[in-house]
Amino acid sequence: MSLRNIVIRWSTCIRREDETNGGPSDPATQGGPSSAKGQPDFQNSPLPAAMLAVAHGDSPETRRVLYESMLKTWFLVPTREAVADEPGLHDIQENTAAMFSLEHDPAGLLVAVAFTDEEALRNWNKSIPWVALEGTGFFQAVASSEAEEIVINPYELDDPASKMIRPGGRVTRWEFEELAEGRIPDGESNQQEVESQSVLVTMPKQMPTSEMFEAMGKAARAFPEIAGMYFGQVIYPDGEPHWTIAVEFAADPPAKLVKHIMASLVQEARRVFPRNNTTDLVPASTALGQSIRTTGRKFY
Repeated sequence: MSLRNIVIRWSTCIRREDETNGGPSDPATQGGPSSAKGQPDFQNSPLPAAMLAVAHGDSPETRRVLYESMLKTWFLVPTREAVADEPGLHDIQENTAAMFSLEHDPAGLLVAVAFTDEEALRNWNKSIPWVALEGTGFFQAVASSEAEEIVINPYELDDPASKMIRPGGRVTRWEFEELAEGRIPDGESNQQEVESQSVLVTMPKQMPTSEMFEAMGKAARAFPEIAGMYFGQVIYPDGEPHWTIAVEFAADPPAKLVKHIMASLVQEARRVFPRNNTTDLVPASTALGQSIRTTGRKFY
């Protein structure tokens, strides 16, 4: 994702006009737990745990809890420039979404970026200004923009100091349009989109060794068509984690060549990685590959 070098001046919390007790009445502070009743409690957001619950066991119940958590969560949303209002609680304006710093993901989709707390935001960008919006008001604002998806808790791939520190995920357009109406999205009529959201890309507690990454990189150097490789752990609905490598190609090589390259890399992965770890390789152009490229670790 692209970054904009903007100096932060302050943060602002925004509420819907129909909320009478939806946020702080005192100027908002940056970082740390809320110190006054009614202030956004970013440090205890229910959303990260709800995302993990879906990743470990996707079911109608865990997904309902996930959506309900989204409606209760205060989101930190990066803005293109520092807002003009004084810090504190303000009503949402018609042009609120115009402030958002929309980004293009590696696949070229225009996305809104949001975070569950300031530490996660600063892990992605150390200086960009932000506003905080709660639940339905946040989704209403994004729905009025041109964003195709919402990316939650990404980190900056090109910054070695940036890494995955919070569970993250994506919210598709149909999902946040339903949430903007205060409704829990019904996955039965959108099964394809739900299935694409039913895995979680994380990092394992025990990472591959540097020697393993070097061996995979050495194998990749034999093919000039490979532009990069990204590592992530994919947790499926049944709870089984897979070490997964997304392979990015510099151009659009013939399918036969891609098959040959992937077969060679799979053979090397079987030699390098522990046998008790399930390891997959996918092209970065696939939906899963895009998620790994966005949230995983680039090692080649």
